[in-house]
Amino acid sequence: MEVPIILASESPRRASLMRKLGLKFISVKPQEPDCPSCSHFPVQLAGRMAVFKALQFRGKGLIIAADTLVVKNGKIYPKPSSREEAIKMLRELRGGAHEVITAVAVTYLDSLMVSAELTTVVMRGYSDYELLEYVNSGAPMDKAGAYGIQDEFRPVQSFEGCYQNVVGLPLCLLCRFLRSIGIKSKVEVPPECSFCPRVVELRLA
Repeated sequence: MEVPIILASESPRRASLMRKLGLKFISVKPQEPDCPSCSHFPVQLAGRMAVFKALQFRGKGLIIAADTLVVKNGKIYPKPSSREEAIKMLRELRGGAHEVITAVAVTYLDSLMVSAELTTVVMRGYSDYELLEYVNSGAPMDKAGAYGIQDEFRPVQSFEGCYQNVVGLPLCLLCRFLRSIGIKSKVEVPPECSFCPRVVELRLA
């Protein structure tokens, strides 16, 4: 019997990454948790938010959820709520390093697995003109930190760790979870994930 696979996300980027695994799945929109002023460490917060999304659909099949946070000097940069906030975020991130944390939660039957991947990202010194053009395009508005590493704007100078983690779904981590419950993808380990050393095991209790 084929297990129904549900991606608890309507992100086109996460769906595109999932398709690389050759698995049949459907995307559903979860209720988004609030991003509180951090009473948890950012890694724990990302984990709790991913679990919150996954558990909304528990019992309907194999559920995959993720949550991405951009963090610089302890400050969390969620999706911008306005054009002005996007501009502010991009100015604060410009020319420096930050961490991208994506937590992945998978639930199937009685099991719940959650871990996070960390990537260090260094932003280039883009000009205000470039920044404003990018914001005016609308592209940053549905992305944590107000940017996408894959966007034509090319805001990233360099990174250390998993590229797909910055896009929003570290397939290396997801594949490990799927193998542990006997789900085989067409791709054992995605080539982009052949060396992703910064997996953090999470205990949310």
